[in-house]
Amino acid sequence: MFLRNKRKFTQIFVAGLVLSLAISGCGTKSASTDSQKAATGGKIKIGLAGPFTGPIAETGGTIKKAVELAVDQVNKAGGINGKQVDLLVEDDKADPKEAAAIANKFVADPAVLGVLGDYNSSCTLAAAPVYNRVGMTHIAYGSTSPAVTAAGAFTFRDITTDAYDGEFVAKWTIDEGFKKIAILYENDDYGKGLADVYNKKVTELGAKVTMQEPYNLGETKDFSAILTKLKNTAPDALFIAGQYNETAMIVKQGKRLGIDLPVFGSNGLYSDALIQLGGPDAEGIRVIGAFHSSADYPEAKAFIDSYKTKWGQEPDIWAAFAYDAANIMFAAVKNGGEDRKKINEWMTTLKDFKGATGTTTFDKNGDCLKQPIKLIIKDGKFQIYKK
Repeated sequence: MFLRNKRKFTQIFVAGLVLSLAISGCGTKSASTDSQKAATGGKIKIGLAGPFTGPIAETGGTIKKAVELAVDQVNKAGGINGKQVDLLVEDDKADPKEAAAIANKFVADPAVLGVLGDYNSSCTLAAAPVYNRVGMTHIAYGSTSPAVTAAGAFTFRDITTDAYDGEFVAKWTIDEGFKKIAILYENDDYGKGLADVYNKKVTELGAKVTMQEPYNLGETKDFSAILTKLKNTAPDALFIAGQYNETAMIVKQGKRLGIDLPVFGSNGLYSDALIQLGGPDAEGIRVIGAFHSSADYPEAKAFIDSYKTKWGQEPDIWAAFAYDAANIMFAAVKNGGEDRKKINEWMTTLKDFKGATGTTTFDKNGDCLKQPIKLIIKDGKFQIYKK
């Protein structure tokens, strides 16, 4: 893959039980700016922005736990270049306006070296201009909108764009033999972008989209009018470009209206909350993700075991992406130096970082590519899909 500049790739090898142990060892440290060095007070300050309250607070909770785990691990291993990591947590409530305000707060503090955020694509796109204007690296751990690709040189993400995921699910739908497909999407950057990519691909592959209808995240509760319209178009499958809360409402309300369609979705639906909220009506929903609790490669197993030990529950995909983002940021500070510009310069060289969600290499736009896993809700849990 091409990179943002012509610097040579730096090969990153992360070994051992804990990913962050690689950060605590010896390494090259670039000179810090005097102002940042004085402001840190002997600590490495990293920001975390996410939806810790609001319509998707459950996802925000797993994200926060994963990052706190990463911070605990690196600090117990000696910190970064001998300094402890100090995590500053801010709640964006899944609201772009809040995300922008948080970005302004973080960049105004010279001690903050980088930010993990955001989860929602609309929040990342609202915050990105602030980070890019000032020159602070941020890593989005859940923002899949194709628009994030052009958000700026200081914007990175360790999750695949919907420009890829949407096409992947579209091909899967067609491979299953469905030809008349209805699309429902949350009316924001994530939902609209994903729906458009999916629509275009299934149409190219010979299917007919019977309808494409929006709803509002956290606001739409009664889907009866939308579902009645959907039923009248007589689709043979449904694609939902949204989150778990609304998807649970859609399938439950749909069943009451006599709608029992195969449902496909992307990673926004990949949450145990969908199973809890949807109950038996969620059975059979098909989604994709880059992480599953059955993963057997060392980095994933180490993360799963550590998360379960600390929090008493299994991590979800968003916890895994946030955990990887945290460890990538720690590696950037260690290898680039305690300086915002140098951190960004190092990030552009990132290649083959092995983490819980697989291997991350950033391209010239700060995007990465990871092979999705096909999953299905079966017997009340997400399982690897087998046709």
